[in-house]
Amino acid sequence: MFRSGVFCLLACCLLSGPALSADDSCREQVIAAFSKQRSLNAYRMVGERGSEKGPVEVTEEYLPPDRMRHVIVAVGQPPLETVLVGTRAWSRQGGAWEELMPGIAQTIIAQMRAATAVPPTDVGAFACEGKATVDGKQYLAYRSIDKPGTPVTNGPGGTPIHRTLYVDPETGLPAYNIVAEEKEGAAPLFKGTYSYPTDFTIEGHPDAPLAKMR
Repeated sequence: MFRSGVFCLLACCLLSGPALSADDSCREQVIAAFSKQRSLNAYRMVGERGSEKGPVEVTEEYLPPDRMRHVIVAVGQPPLETVLVGTRAWSRQGGAWEELMPGIAQTIIAQMRAATAVPPTDVGAFACEGKATVDGKQYLAYRSIDKPGTPVTNGPGGTPIHRTLYVDPETGLPAYNIVAEEKEGAAPLFKGTYSYPTDFTIEGHPDAPLAKMR
């Protein structure tokens, strides 16, 4: 039941863009924003990306240090849900919950630790883009850049792809993470929206059977 798609959001986040001149202070500002986010009691990111069969929505909810919920909703398929509580993980896709094998749970734990590490272990290089407006509100924008000698990743249109992080200047917290081709009017390949609710809980399913090997 466990799918490699559980971590597709992380892969989207690692995409970077064409080489620009960068200032170390820009990278430090990005690190500070993520460190502040991960120091909170709870946070959520809802990501949207396209696929051959239609849009895919990925929701990640975190209750540091050891609780996480991940939901993938794709066209024509039951939602794929994965929950981590402590050292145990469970998953289901349209049916009953099953506990994941310990080896898979350890993989999810490692991903959880990487996604909530303070400070972040590796955020790459960024250039400051100044103020930018997303969905009618102004943010501080930081654009990812490639390390010298790194191959440039191109999108479906053949132009380079870059990631832009938008930080709320009032709170200092990440608001959007957008991956798009470097051309005017290009639709995002991935758009992640961060929010900071405090009214959700994440519970395990200790009575669920152990998932069978498939």
